Amino acid sequence: MKFVHIGDIHLGKVIHQYSLIDIQKELLFNILDYMKQEHIQVLVIAGDVYDRLIPSQEAVNVLDEFLHKALIDNHITVLMISGNHDSSDRLHFASSILHQSGLYIETYLKKEMAYITIDDVRFYMLPFIKPSHVKALYKVDDIHDYQEALSYYMNQQTIDKNYKNILITHQFVGHSSLTSESEVPLSVGGSEIIDAHLFDAFDYVALGHLHAPQKVSRETMRYCGSLMRYSFDEVKQNKSFTIVDTQTMSIETIPLIPSRNLNKYKGTFNQFMDTDFIDKKDDFLSFELTDETIIPHAIDRLRILYPYLLQITYTHLLNQQVSAKQITNFEKKDQLSLFKTFYEDVKGIALSTKQIEVVQQLLEKSGGDYENH
Repeated sequence: MKFVHIGDIHLGKVIHQYSLIDIQKELLFNILDYMKQEHIQVLVIAGDVYDRLIPSQEAVNVLDEFLHKALIDNHITVLMISGNHDSSDRLHFASSILHQSGLYIETYLKKEMAYITIDDVRFYMLPFIKPSHVKALYKVDDIHDYQEALSYYMNQQTIDKNYKNILITHQFVGHSSLTSESEVPLSVGGSEIIDAHLFDAFDYVALGHLHAPQKVSRETMRYCGSLMRYSFDEVKQNKSFTIVDTQTMSIETIPLIPSRNLNKYKGTFNQFMDTDFIDKKDDFLSFELTDETIIPHAIDRLRILYPYLLQITYTHLLNQQVSAKQITNFEKKDQLSLFKTFYEDVKGIALSTKQIEVVQQLLEKSGGDYENH
Protein backbone atom coordinates (compact mmCIF):
# COMPACT_ATOMS: atom_id res chain seq x y z
CA MET A 1 0.00 0.00 0.00
CA LYS A 2 1.09 3.56 -0.73
CA PHE A 3 -0.03 6.73 1.01
CA VAL A 4 0.63 10.45 0.56
CA HIS A 5 1.97 12.51 3.47
CA ILE A 6 1.30 16.27 3.50
CA GLY A 7 1.00 18.88 6.26
CA ASP A 8 1.37 22.56 7.17
CA ILE A 9 -1.19 23.60 4.58
CA HIS A 10 -2.00 26.84 6.46
CA LEU A 11 -5.20 27.48 4.53
CA GLY A 12 -6.00 31.19 4.61
CA LYS A 13 -2.37 32.31 4.84
CA VAL A 14 -1.83 35.97 3.97
CA ILE A 15 1.55 37.46 3.04
CA HIS A 16 1.94 41.24 2.98
CA GLN A 17 -1.85 41.53 2.69
CA TYR A 18 -2.02 39.13 -0.27
CA SER A 19 -4.15 36.02 0.20
CA LEU A 20 -2.61 32.74 -0.96
CA ILE A 21 -5.90 30.82 -0.93
CA ASP A 22 -6.20 30.39 -4.72
CA ILE A 23 -2.67 29.00 -5.00
CA GLN A 24 -3.22 26.72 -1.99
CA LYS A 25 -6.38 25.35 -3.61
CA GLU A 26 -4.51 24.79 -6.87
CA LEU A 27 -1.75 22.80 -5.14
CA LEU A 28 -4.17 20.70 -3.08
CA PHE A 29 -6.14 19.72 -6.15
CA ASN A 30 -2.90 18.92 -8.00
CA ILE A 31 -2.10 16.43 -5.22
CA LEU A 32 -5.52 14.78 -5.62
CA ASP A 33 -5.05 14.56 -9.39
CA TYR A 34 -1.69 12.84 -8.87
CA MET A 35 -3.20 10.40 -6.36
CA LYS A 36 -5.99 9.52 -8.79
CA GLN A 37 -3.50 8.99 -11.60
CA GLU A 38 -1.29 6.73 -9.43
CA HIS A 39 -4.21 4.94 -7.72
CA ILE A 40 -3.14 6.02 -4.20
CA GLN A 41 -6.09 5.79 -1.83
CA VAL A 42 -4.78 7.06 1.55
CA LEU A 43 -3.92 10.68 2.40
CA VAL A 44 -2.22 11.71 5.66
CA ILE A 45 -2.44 15.37 6.78
CA ALA A 46 -0.04 16.10 9.66
CA GLY A 47 -1.59 19.24 11.17
CA ASP A 48 -1.76 23.01 10.64
CA VAL A 49 -4.62 22.61 8.24
CA TYR A 50 -5.61 26.23 8.82
CA ASP A 51 -3.35 29.22 9.39
CA ARG A 52 -5.43 30.65 12.25
CA LEU A 53 -7.47 29.31 15.14
CA ILE A 54 -10.50 31.07 13.65
CA PRO A 55 -10.13 30.45 9.90
CA SER A 56 -11.66 32.66 7.25
CA GLN A 57 -14.83 31.50 5.52
CA GLU A 58 -12.78 31.27 2.33
CA ALA A 59 -10.37 28.82 3.97
CA VAL A 60 -13.22 26.71 5.34
CA ASN A 61 -14.83 26.57 1.90
CA VAL A 62 -11.61 25.42 0.22
CA LEU A 63 -11.10 22.66 2.79
CA ASP A 64 -14.72 21.55 2.32
CA GLU A 65 -14.31 21.44 -1.46
CA PHE A 66 -10.98 19.62 -1.20
CA LEU A 67 -12.31 16.96 1.18
CA HIS A 68 -15.43 16.48 -0.94
CA LYS A 69 -13.32 15.72 -4.00
CA ALA A 70 -10.99 13.44 -2.01
CA LEU A 71 -13.72 11.49 -0.20
CA ILE A 72 -16.72 11.49 -2.51
CA ASP A 73 -15.23 11.82 -5.99
CA ASN A 74 -11.92 9.95 -5.53
CA HIS A 75 -12.86 7.60 -2.63
CA ILE A 76 -9.66 8.45 -0.75
CA THR A 77 -9.33 7.72 2.97
CA VAL A 78 -8.13 10.88 4.75
CA LEU A 79 -6.36 10.81 8.12
CA MET A 80 -6.01 14.29 9.60
CA ILE A 81 -4.71 15.68 12.91
CA SER A 82 -4.66 19.19 14.34
CA GLY A 83 -1.53 21.32 14.60
CA ASN A 84 -0.66 24.26 16.82
CA HIS A 85 -2.37 26.67 14.38
CA ASP A 86 -5.64 24.74 14.42
CA SER A 87 -8.57 25.00 16.80
CA SER A 88 -9.19 21.51 18.16
CA ASP A 89 -12.91 22.20 18.58
CA ARG A 90 -13.46 23.61 15.09
CA LEU A 91 -11.43 20.99 13.24
CA HIS A 92 -13.06 18.17 15.21
CA PHE A 93 -16.61 19.30 14.41
CA ALA A 94 -18.76 16.47 12.94
CA SER A 95 -15.76 14.13 12.81
CA SER A 96 -17.67 11.18 14.29
CA ILE A 97 -20.26 11.12 11.49
CA LEU A 98 -17.60 11.67 8.80
CA HIS A 99 -15.96 8.30 9.53
CA GLN A 100 -18.53 6.71 7.24
CA SER A 101 -17.15 8.77 4.36
CA GLY A 102 -13.54 7.82 5.10
CA LEU A 103 -12.45 10.97 6.95
CA TYR A 104 -10.73 10.42 10.30
CA ILE A 105 -9.85 13.47 12.40
CA GLU A 106 -8.01 13.55 15.74
CA THR A 107 -7.64 16.82 17.62
CA TYR A 108 -7.66 15.74 21.29
CA LEU A 109 -5.17 13.77 23.37
CA LYS A 110 -6.49 10.38 24.50
CA LYS A 111 -5.06 7.95 27.06
CA GLU A 112 -4.93 5.28 24.39
CA MET A 113 -3.62 6.77 21.18
CA ALA A 114 -6.24 6.60 18.44
CA TYR A 115 -5.40 4.49 15.41
CA ILE A 116 -6.98 3.43 12.13
CA THR A 117 -6.18 0.02 10.63
CA ILE A 118 -6.00 -0.33 6.85
CA ASP A 119 -4.96 -3.79 5.65
CA ASP A 120 -1.80 -4.65 7.63
CA VAL A 121 -1.01 -1.03 8.54
CA ARG A 122 -1.97 0.87 11.67
CA PHE A 123 -2.00 4.64 11.46
CA TYR A 124 -1.64 6.16 14.93
CA MET A 125 -2.93 9.73 15.20
CA LEU A 126 -1.31 12.03 17.76
CA PRO A 127 -2.37 15.70 17.37
CA PHE A 128 -0.32 18.63 18.62
CA ILE A 129 -0.09 18.46 22.41
CA LYS A 130 1.42 20.58 25.16
CA PRO A 131 2.87 19.39 28.50
CA SER A 132 -0.24 20.73 30.23
CA HIS A 133 -2.41 18.31 28.22
CA VAL A 134 -0.44 15.28 29.45
CA LYS A 135 -0.42 16.55 33.04
CA ALA A 136 -4.19 17.04 33.01
CA LEU A 137 -4.93 13.70 31.34
CA TYR A 138 -2.85 11.60 33.73
CA LYS A 139 -3.09 13.82 36.85
CA VAL A 140 0.70 14.12 37.17
CA ASP A 141 2.71 17.19 38.14
CA ASP A 142 6.32 16.14 37.51
CA ILE A 143 6.36 17.20 33.85
CA HIS A 144 8.18 20.39 32.87
CA ASP A 145 8.73 20.37 29.11
CA TYR A 146 7.68 18.71 25.87
CA GLN A 147 10.34 16.00 26.07
CA GLU A 148 9.14 14.85 29.48
CA ALA A 149 5.49 15.08 28.38
CA LEU A 150 5.91 13.03 25.19
CA SER A 151 8.21 10.55 26.94
CA TYR A 152 5.62 9.97 29.67
CA TYR A 153 2.82 9.65 27.14
CA MET A 154 4.64 7.21 24.86
CA ASN A 155 5.52 5.02 27.85
CA GLN A 156 1.77 4.54 28.43
CA GLN A 157 1.21 3.22 24.89
CA THR A 158 1.36 -0.34 23.56
CA ILE A 159 2.31 -0.64 19.90
CA ASP A 160 1.43 -3.97 18.26
CA LYS A 161 4.47 -5.17 16.27
CA ASN A 162 2.29 -7.51 14.19
CA TYR A 163 1.39 -4.48 12.08
CA LYS A 164 3.31 -1.90 10.09
CA ASN A 165 2.95 1.08 12.41
CA ILE A 166 2.73 4.65 11.13
CA LEU A 167 2.64 7.64 13.48
CA ILE A 168 1.08 10.95 12.43
CA THR A 169 2.03 13.79 14.76
CA HIS A 170 2.71 17.53 14.89
CA GLN A 171 5.66 18.42 17.12
CA PHE A 172 9.19 19.84 16.97
CA VAL A 173 11.34 16.70 16.70
CA GLY A 174 15.15 16.72 16.59
CA HIS A 175 17.64 19.37 17.72
CA SER A 176 19.25 19.72 14.27
CA SER A 177 16.02 20.22 12.31
CA LEU A 178 15.83 23.12 9.85
CA THR A 179 13.42 25.90 10.83
CA SER A 180 11.85 28.86 9.01
CA GLU A 181 10.67 32.35 9.99
CA SER A 182 7.04 31.49 9.21
CA GLU A 183 6.91 28.84 11.96
CA VAL A 184 5.58 29.97 15.32
CA PRO A 185 7.47 28.67 18.41
CA LEU A 186 5.52 26.08 20.38
CA SER A 187 6.88 27.24 23.73
CA VAL A 188 9.53 29.37 25.41
CA GLY A 189 13.24 28.63 25.80
CA GLY A 190 13.42 25.80 23.27
CA SER A 191 11.57 23.43 25.60
CA GLU A 192 9.37 22.27 22.69
CA ILE A 193 12.12 20.12 21.13
CA ILE A 194 11.75 16.37 21.63
CA ASP A 195 14.11 13.47 20.97
CA ALA A 196 13.46 11.50 17.78
CA HIS A 197 14.10 8.22 19.64
CA LEU A 198 10.75 8.57 21.41
CA PHE A 199 9.22 7.29 18.18
CA ASP A 200 11.52 4.33 17.52
CA ALA A 201 8.59 1.90 17.75
CA PHE A 202 7.12 3.21 14.48
CA ASP A 203 8.04 2.11 10.98
CA TYR A 204 7.32 5.58 9.62
CA VAL A 205 6.70 8.90 11.38
CA ALA A 206 4.70 11.48 9.41
CA LEU A 207 5.68 14.78 10.98
CA GLY A 208 4.13 18.23 10.73
CA HIS A 209 5.21 21.66 12.04
CA LEU A 210 8.54 22.46 10.33
CA HIS A 211 8.23 23.93 6.84
CA ALA A 212 11.43 22.60 5.27
CA PRO A 213 11.06 19.08 3.81
CA GLN A 214 13.58 16.95 5.70
CA LYS A 215 14.30 13.66 7.39
CA VAL A 216 14.88 13.51 11.14
CA SER A 217 17.34 10.92 12.44
CA ARG A 218 16.33 8.37 9.77
CA GLU A 219 14.79 8.30 6.29
CA THR A 220 11.46 7.03 7.62
CA MET A 221 10.92 9.92 10.04
CA ARG A 222 10.09 12.94 7.93
CA TYR A 223 8.71 16.44 7.79
CA CYS A 224 6.89 16.68 4.47
CA GLY A 225 7.27 20.47 4.64
CA SER A 226 4.70 23.19 4.00
CA LEU A 227 2.43 23.28 0.99
CA MET A 228 4.32 26.25 -0.48
CA ARG A 229 6.85 28.91 0.53
CA TYR A 230 5.39 31.02 3.33
CA SER A 231 8.28 33.44 4.00
CA PHE A 232 11.22 34.82 2.06
CA ASP A 233 13.72 32.79 4.08
CA GLU A 234 12.12 29.72 2.46
CA VAL A 235 12.93 30.75 -1.13
CA LYS A 236 15.70 28.15 -1.41
CA GLN A 237 13.39 25.36 -0.25
CA ASN A 238 11.90 23.13 -2.92
CA LYS A 239 8.47 22.13 -1.66
CA SER A 240 7.08 18.66 -2.24
CA PHE A 241 4.69 16.02 -0.98
CA THR A 242 5.85 12.62 0.23
CA ILE A 243 4.80 9.18 -0.96
CA VAL A 244 5.42 6.19 1.32
CA ASP A 245 5.29 2.55 0.21
CA THR A 246 4.42 0.55 3.34
CA GLN A 247 5.59 -2.75 1.83
CA THR A 248 9.19 -1.65 1.22
CA MET A 249 9.14 1.49 3.44
CA SER A 250 10.62 3.38 0.50
CA ILE A 251 10.16 7.15 0.21
CA GLU A 252 9.49 9.30 -2.85
CA THR A 253 9.02 13.07 -2.98
CA ILE A 254 7.00 14.79 -5.72
CA PRO A 255 7.69 18.52 -6.37
CA LEU A 256 4.96 21.06 -5.65
CA ILE A 257 5.21 23.88 -8.19
CA PRO A 258 2.67 26.69 -7.73
CA SER A 259 1.63 29.02 -10.53
CA ARG A 260 2.88 31.92 -8.38
CA ASN A 261 5.75 31.38 -5.95
CA LEU A 262 7.79 33.42 -3.47
CA ASN A 263 11.21 34.47 -4.77
CA LYS A 264 13.98 36.85 -3.80
CA TYR A 265 16.52 38.59 -6.07
CA LYS A 266 19.52 40.89 -5.75
CA GLY A 267 20.63 43.60 -8.21
CA THR A 268 20.62 47.28 -9.06
CA PHE A 269 17.48 49.28 -9.74
CA ASN A 270 18.38 49.55 -13.44
CA GLN A 271 18.88 45.80 -13.68
CA PHE A 272 15.42 45.18 -12.25
CA MET A 273 13.94 47.70 -14.72
CA ASP A 274 15.35 45.64 -17.58
CA THR A 275 12.45 43.53 -18.83
CA ASP A 276 14.78 40.58 -19.50
CA PHE A 277 16.33 40.48 -15.99
CA ILE A 278 13.65 38.24 -14.42
CA ASP A 279 11.53 35.82 -16.43
CA LYS A 280 8.70 35.16 -13.93
CA LYS A 281 7.47 38.66 -13.16
CA ASP A 282 4.16 37.74 -11.51
CA ASP A 283 5.70 35.83 -8.57
CA PHE A 284 5.54 37.24 -5.03
CA LEU A 285 8.89 39.01 -4.98
CA SER A 286 11.44 40.60 -2.64
CA PHE A 287 14.26 42.69 -4.11
CA GLU A 288 17.56 43.59 -2.48
CA LEU A 289 18.89 46.70 -4.23
CA THR A 290 22.66 47.11 -4.42
CA ASP A 291 22.49 50.81 -5.36
CA GLU A 292 24.56 53.12 -3.13
CA THR A 293 21.77 55.70 -2.94
CA ILE A 294 18.05 55.40 -2.28
CA ILE A 295 15.99 55.48 -5.47
CA PRO A 296 12.93 57.79 -5.20
CA HIS A 297 9.62 55.90 -5.45
CA ALA A 298 11.53 52.74 -6.30
CA ILE A 299 8.89 50.23 -5.25
CA ASP A 300 6.09 52.04 -7.12
CA ARG A 301 8.16 52.19 -10.31
CA LEU A 302 9.20 48.57 -10.02
CA ARG A 303 5.62 47.41 -9.47
CA ILE A 304 4.78 48.51 -13.02
CA LEU A 305 6.85 45.51 -14.13
CA TYR A 306 6.37 43.32 -11.05
CA PRO A 307 2.75 43.58 -9.83
CA TYR A 308 3.37 41.34 -6.79
CA LEU A 309 6.59 42.95 -5.56
CA LEU A 310 6.12 42.82 -1.78
CA GLN A 311 9.26 44.45 -0.41
CA ILE A 312 12.59 46.07 -1.28
CA THR A 313 15.70 46.51 0.86
CA TYR A 314 19.05 48.22 0.26
CA THR A 315 22.27 46.27 0.74
CA HIS A 316 24.30 49.29 1.86
CA LEU A 317 21.68 50.26 4.46
CA LEU A 318 21.57 46.72 5.82
CA ASN A 319 25.34 46.74 6.17
CA GLN A 320 25.50 50.16 7.81
CA GLN A 321 22.57 50.04 10.20
CA VAL A 322 23.73 47.59 12.82
CA SER A 323 20.93 48.66 15.14
CA ALA A 324 18.34 47.43 12.64
CA LYS A 325 20.02 44.04 12.58
CA GLN A 326 20.00 43.98 16.38
CA ILE A 327 16.26 44.73 16.38
CA THR A 328 15.66 41.87 13.96
CA ASN A 329 17.66 39.57 16.22
CA PHE A 330 15.52 40.60 19.18
CA GLU A 331 12.35 39.92 17.18
CA LYS A 332 13.51 36.35 16.55
CA LYS A 333 14.18 35.63 20.24
CA ASP A 334 11.62 33.86 22.39
CA GLN A 335 10.33 35.38 25.63
CA LEU A 336 12.69 33.52 27.93
CA SER A 337 15.77 34.56 25.94
CA LEU A 338 14.60 38.19 25.96
CA PHE A 339 14.11 38.11 29.72
CA LYS A 340 17.55 36.54 30.28
CA THR A 341 19.19 39.24 28.12
CA PHE A 342 17.27 42.01 29.90
CA TYR A 343 18.16 40.67 33.36
CA GLU A 344 21.86 40.40 32.49
CA ASP A 345 21.93 43.93 31.04
CA VAL A 346 20.29 45.39 34.16
CA LYS A 347 21.95 43.29 36.89
CA GLY A 348 25.27 42.56 35.24
CA ILE A 349 24.96 38.86 36.09
CA ALA A 350 23.26 35.91 34.43
CA LEU A 351 20.15 34.20 35.78
CA SER A 352 20.83 31.10 37.85
CA THR A 353 19.46 27.71 36.81
CA LYS A 354 16.81 27.93 39.53
CA GLN A 355 15.80 31.43 38.46
CA ILE A 356 15.47 30.28 34.84
CA GLU A 357 13.15 27.46 35.95
CA VAL A 358 10.95 29.90 37.89
CA VAL A 359 10.77 32.37 34.98
CA GLN A 360 9.99 29.56 32.53
CA GLN A 361 7.18 28.27 34.76
CA LEU A 362 5.70 31.77 34.99
CA LEU A 363 5.89 32.27 31.23
CA GLU A 364 4.33 28.87 30.57
CA LYS A 365 1.54 29.64 33.07
CA SER A 366 0.74 33.06 31.62
CA GLY A 367 1.49 32.29 27.97
CA GLY A 368 -1.02 29.59 27.03
CA ASP A 369 -2.14 31.61 24.04
CA TYR A 370 1.48 32.20 23.03
CA GLU A 371 2.07 28.45 22.85
CA ASN A 372 -1.03 27.81 20.79
CA HIS A 373 -0.56 30.41 18.05
